[in-house]
Amino acid sequence: MINTINISLPSQLKLDSEKLVKNGQYASFSDLVRTALRKLIEETNYNHLAKLAKKEFSEGKSTILKNAKNIDNYLNQL
Repeated sequence: MINTINISLPSQLKLDSEKLVKNGQYASFSDLVRTALRKLIEETNYNHLAKLAKKEFSEGKSTILKNAKNIDNYLNQL
């Protein structure tokens, strides 16, 4: 299902976006926005996991994985 939304952009952001599309880096403005949103969501999820890992480490709840076997064993437990 495709949803359409309207957004307001500062002039410079619009110009910069149009340049990216014109230079062929994105097929369209919609493609640029979808890509940017996916990257932001992925980065946000990564940052959340990193924050949780730091908290667990500070609480002494972390697991140190020193080699491939440790990693495999840990992943198999998940």
